[in-house]
Amino acid sequence: MLSIGVVYAENDIVHRIRGVGGTEFVFLKQVDKLGVGDLETTDFEIEVGAMDYGFEIDGIVGMDFLMQVGAVIDLSRLEIYRSGA
Repeated sequence: MLSIGVVYAENDIVHRIRGVGGTEFVFLKQVDKLGVGDLETTDFEIEVGAMDYGFEIDGIVGMDFLMQVGAVIDLSRLEIYRSGA
């Protein structure tokens, strides 16, 4: 079980994904709410995997979430906020 309480169930869809670090298996879960700071959305599908990359990481925020909440990432100030805020 993960620290957020999301666990694999027999009927969950499993995908094999590829990235810079290679491939891994993830399962899909629908969550009631997902948020980063003040940015949040409801009824959102996430991919859950082991994320064993050799360093500590809690999660990866994808473009699907960032676009859905209208996020702006200001790298000069290291801030993320909603567009128009």
